[in-house]
Amino acid sequence: MSANAQRLHIAYGSESGNAQTLAQRLAQQPLWQGQVDPAIELNALSLTAWQQGDLLVIISSSFGDGEPPANAAFFLAQVLQSDDLTGLRYALFGLGDTGYPQFCGFTKQLDAALQARGAQAVIPRVDADTDYEDFFTQWTAGLEQLWLGHGDVAAHMLLRVEAYGEDKAFAAPIIARQCLSTLAPGGDATDCAAHHIRLDVRGSGMAWRAGDTLHVLAKNGRPLLDAIAQWLGQPQAVVALEAKELRLISKAVLRGVASATGHAGLKDLLKFSQRKQLEQYLYGADILDVLQDFASPEQVRLDDLLQWLSPRLPRAYSIASPASSDYLDLCIRAVHHQRNGRQRHGMATHWLLHTQEPVQVYCRSNPGFHLPKDPQVPLVLIGTGTGIAPLLGLLREMQMKGQRRKVCLIFGEKTSNHDFLYRDELLALQASGVIEHLWTAFSRDGGAKYYVQHAMADHGQELRDYLERNAHVYICGNKAHLEKAVAHAFNGLYVLATSDGESGCSAADEPCEMGDCWTSLQAQARIHLELY
Repeated sequence: MSANAQRLHIAYGSESGNAQTLAQRLAQQPLWQGQVDPAIELNALSLTAWQQGDLLVIISSSFGDGEPPANAAFFLAQVLQSDDLTGLRYALFGLGDTGYPQFCGFTKQLDAALQARGAQAVIPRVDADTDYEDFFTQWTAGLEQLWLGHGDVAAHMLLRVEAYGEDKAFAAPIIARQCLSTLAPGGDATDCAAHHIRLDVRGSGMAWRAGDTLHVLAKNGRPLLDAIAQWLGQPQAVVALEAKELRLISKAVLRGVASATGHAGLKDLLKFSQRKQLEQYLYGADILDVLQDFASPEQVRLDDLLQWLSPRLPRAYSIASPASSDYLDLCIRAVHHQRNGRQRHGMATHWLLHTQEPVQVYCRSNPGFHLPKDPQVPLVLIGTGTGIAPLLGLLREMQMKGQRRKVCLIFGEKTSNHDFLYRDELLALQASGVIEHLWTAFSRDGGAKYYVQHAMADHGQELRDYLERNAHVYICGNKAHLEKAVAHAFNGLYVLATSDGESGCSAADEPCEMGDCWTSLQAQARIHLELY
C-alpha cells in the first residue's frame, strides 16, 4: 500500500452514463484492489466519510451548459455549505463538450469550491472533451504513479482541452499553401483549383479527431465593402459592415429589402412556389447583387442593412489531420466566377489563400464521421474532389495509431494528370498497408465519362466482401450528385449478386429486397455522410 494514500473513494456525476462507466472501470484497476470502495454517485457521498490519507477521486460530466448532473447537485451543495475541508485530498476528471460556452462548467466550479475550502488537488483538474479516452488513459496512469508514491509525476500532469468558439477563436498562422491541381493543362499557379492549407495550432490546447470540422472566421473582402459603400454613397459602410454576413443571404434580409422597396419582382421571388428560382438566384449572389437588382440608395440605407444583416458566419471545413496534432490541414477549392460584371471569389477560400494574418479558427466535433471504435471494422471510403480531406484525416489517424483495418478508398475527380489530389501520399499509404485497395475514377480522361459509381460497379465483388465483413462506409463530396449516385451503386450490388446466383445483398442481417441495400446500411448506422 502507498504511503501517500490509505484508501480510494471513487464517485461520479453522470447524465448519459459515460462518467459512471469510467468510474466503474477505474474501480476495477488491479493496483488498488482491497483498498477501494465500489464507485457511487456523488450525491451518495458524505464529506465526512473518509480518514486522513484517503483519496477522493471524482469523475463527472457537466449537464447542458455547465450545470451539475442530477446525481451530483447535492454534493456540490454540501461543498458550498462547508467551512473547512482542509485535509481532503482529491483528483477530479471533468467531461464536457466544447460546443457549449460553459465547457466543463460544473467540474470547474466544483474544483474551485473545494480548493477555496482548503482541499488539496493531488492532480490538476482534467477538462476532457467528448473524445476523452486518451486523457483518461494518461490520467489513470498518473493516479497509479501517485498510489505507488510518485506524486511528483501526477502533480505536473496537465490534461485540459481549451474551449474555443466564435467569441474565443484561436489565431492560427498559415505555414503552408500548396497547389494540388490546375484548372487546365498548361495553367499557371493562379489557375490552381485545389489547395492544401496547413495551420499552426501548437500551444492552442485545441482538441479534435479525424472527421471533425474546422470553423474559419474569415474577413469580408475590401472590394465588396468598397462597392457597397459606393452604392450607398456612405463611406462609413466599409467599417460598419466588416463584421456582417454579406454572402449568405437569408430570407429575412430579402423580406427586409422587399418591405423597404415594395419591389414586386422580389416579393414574387419570395413566394413558396418560387423556392427553386430563389435558390438559383441566390447561388453565388451577395448583398450588393440584391441591392442592385431590387433597390435604390434612396430606399435602403446603411442603418437598414445593419439591422437586417446577421453577424458574419463562420465557414466550416473538414479536417484532414489526425487527432490533436501540432498542425491542422485543410483541402480547399478556389471559387471564382463573374456575375453582373464583377469578379467573385469565395469569401473564406480567398481569405485562406491570400491573407498574411493569422486565421481565427475553432473546432467542432462531428462524431458521425469518426472512426468505428472497433479497430477491426473494415472501411469503404468514397470521396470526390476536396471531399478527400476528411477521408485523408481518417487514414492518417489509422496510420498514427498503427491500425491495420481492411480499407478501400474510391476517389473521383476530373483528370488523373491534373486532379489526383494527394496522389503521392495515398500511394504511400497503399504501399504501407494502411489502404488495401485504391480505386480511382477520373471523369474526363477521355472516352466515356467514368465516375465513382462506375468504379464501384467494376469492383462489385470486392465491395460485397467488405459489406459481408460489416464494413462502415464514409462518403464525402458534392451533395447535389454524390449521395444519390453512390446509393444507386450500392443497390446495384444486389443486382450483381442475384445475377451471380446469390440470394441478395449481404449488408443486412436478412437478405435485402431489390433497391434496399442502401437503406439497410443506413438502418445499421454504417453509412457516414459529409456532403457540401
